[in-house]
This record gives sequence, structure tokens and C-alpha cells, in this order.
Amino acid sequence: MTDPEALQLATIDWTRGKWSHVKGKYAREHTWHLAGGTKLKATDTDAMLPQGFRDKIKLNPENLFVATVASAHMLSWLHVAFQMGIEVETYRDPAAGVLTQISDGVYWVSEVILSPAITFAASQEVMPSALTQIHKLANEQCFIANSIKTKVTVRSP
Repeated sequence: MTDPEALQLATIDWTRGKWSHVKGKYAREHTWHLAGGTKLKATDTDAMLPQGFRDKIKLNPENLFVATVASAHMLSWLHVAFQMGIEVETYRDPAAGVLTQISDGVYWVSEVILSPAITFAASQEVMPSALTQIHKLANEQCFIANSIKTKVTVRSP
């Protein structure tokens, strides 16, 4: 048996930045270079930082984690739905994350809550029980959901 091949999917690039002259202080802003050429500026979440340490960037690892889980679930969901012959027109999910404190000052994203609003082709009628089953199958098949310990909850609108 051979080890699976490691794929480089992202490069994280950080420099101390504007705080290089201040002892003990550093910029949290950094850049994500994703496979395929996408470049995103990221930082810590404002909820976890004192005002003086906040950067202007609004992309942070916690938000991106929730977005990754939601995006991967949606792609798995669409795959299952279209395999079943269901014609989907739109899928919009205002996903949320629950930050839970482990110890003093240490948190983790304990749950990602998905709340997708889905529209179907006018000729398509999908029963709520079928939607529930598609979400269950999507979660079982989603490689991101299978890679995390965070609970993923789907709420119907």
C-alpha cells in the first residue's frame, strides 16, 4: 500500500508588516494563495481581538472555514440532487458558525449551521422528506464533512 499523494492546495504568506517596529505586536493580516491562482487577504476574527489589533480585512479563517463547509456541502448536495433527476435553479445558504470556548481564551468552531434556501425548476416538486434525505446523503459523501470534527447541522427554512 502506498501513501496518498499530498496536493499543495494553498500557500499562506505573512509578514510582520506595520508593527515591525513595535515589540510584541504584529499584524494578523496575511494572504492566501490558493491552487488555481486565487489570492485572498485574510486576518483574525474581530470577535477574538482587542480593537488595537484588528486589521481592515474581513476574511478570517473562521469565516472561511464555515464557507468551506457550506460550499462543500452544497456541491455534494447538488451532485446528489442532479443524480436523482432533480432540477435545481438556485441554492443560497447563509451559513453560521458556533464558536465554543474550550478554556480561557481558546475557542473552536464547534458547529456549522447550514440553512439553505433552494428553488427548483417550475415543473419540479420535491417533498421535504426527499430534501432531508438529499442533505443526509450529501453530508455522508462530502469530503470536507468527513474531514472535520465540527458538527454540521442542516436547518430547513
